[in-house]
Amino acid sequence: MTSFHADPPYSLTAPAGPATQVLNGAKQVDFLLVGGGYGGLLTAIDLAERGARVAVIEAGEIGTGGSGRNHGQCIPIFRYLDPQILPPKGVDLLANAGQSVFDRIRRYDVQCEAVQKGTLTAAYNTRTLATTRAAQAKYARLGKSDRYYDAEEIAALTGTRAFTGGWAHREGGHVNPLAYVRELARIALSVGVEVFTRSPMISADRRNGGWTVRTPDGEVQAKVVGLTTDAYSNGAIPKAVTRGFFPLTSYAIASRPLTAEQRAAVMPSGMNFGDTHHDPMFFRIDASGRIITGGLREPGRGTRFDYTSAFMTRRLGALWPILADLQWDFMWTGTVSMALDQTPSIQKLDDGLWALSGWSGRGVPTSAALSQAFARTLEDPAEGLTYWPQRTPPKVIARGLLGASVQLCRGPFNKLRDRLEG
Repeated sequence: MTSFHADPPYSLTAPAGPATQVLNGAKQVDFLLVGGGYGGLLTAIDLAERGARVAVIEAGEIGTGGSGRNHGQCIPIFRYLDPQILPPKGVDLLANAGQSVFDRIRRYDVQCEAVQKGTLTAAYNTRTLATTRAAQAKYARLGKSDRYYDAEEIAALTGTRAFTGGWAHREGGHVNPLAYVRELARIALSVGVEVFTRSPMISADRRNGGWTVRTPDGEVQAKVVGLTTDAYSNGAIPKAVTRGFFPLTSYAIASRPLTAEQRAAVMPSGMNFGDTHHDPMFFRIDASGRIITGGLREPGRGTRFDYTSAFMTRRLGALWPILADLQWDFMWTGTVSMALDQTPSIQKLDDGLWALSGWSGRGVPTSAALSQAFARTLEDPAEGLTYWPQRTPPKVIARGLLGASVQLCRGPFNKLRDRLEG
């Protein structure tokens, strides 16, 4: 087997995380967030900026979970952006999620290799011309897309003539995800949030009208607790949270840096790329010139490096012949929490105990929106309802079996559908 690195390349260029400590002794705050990823840190920042005393506890180091292992794309396109389901404030949060990410990056001078040149969706046949036109019209009404591109315009943006049309969400982009979450921790500390790492929750109990959350070396007393550990929950997190989604394993693979000639020929627009196959391809090119792509792990793809790297080289080389000999150095995996309706939810577990769960992918822009709704819910559940629905945690039957079945069958089934469509 060809040797490869089993961790992302993000740490090669990400700034070091801020200095944090293990929780020792007792603390007392208004709000405690359990989980130091995007959701927990952004919620904590929001609450602290409004004057609350806030703490975050993280089981590992900042970025060791999903927030430091994802693909780094900010794709602010949501199936559940539906005014018939969400309150107007929730629709507004989702519609502006991409811009919220990059506005915060600029406001705090976040060093995370941020690029906001848009997210392109390229249509490859007549069927998907219609669906992408509908998507473009939806986001044009929200002021997020300028127009629908014809084949010639797509060729100029992508460097390939394989597609018949498409559109771009102009507020999309990409980041170094590890750098981004480390910088969020820095911001949190700067606005007064206490951030404790290597401090996993081992229990949570009601006491004196609030909650006492214990870690191996300390405890935090809080009026309200928000659980944001999601797919990376440990055994102390209430099972009601983890039963509400089924886990999927994602993978990502990063190439060697492209040459200057390759870089000029492949996605010269600098946008994120995504196509409309049932077995979709998406990728971004990072600040070092590496192509970063991936998907859900299958029996071959994302499981065996040689198979995965050869597959990706063939797939990309068919569209951009200049990539016919592309080599790969990194492949890693992560865990995705998939809700049955593919919609993240704010869940009431008990009085003063809430969870934000079921991210279902696209964590970079989704967290920008949902963290605001979650913060309002923790402050005042009645006000929170004007931002996002609240529900008791759903229960996914045979969640492990369901996840395994999706990973076994989804890829081959989608590839068959693509072959039948031609």
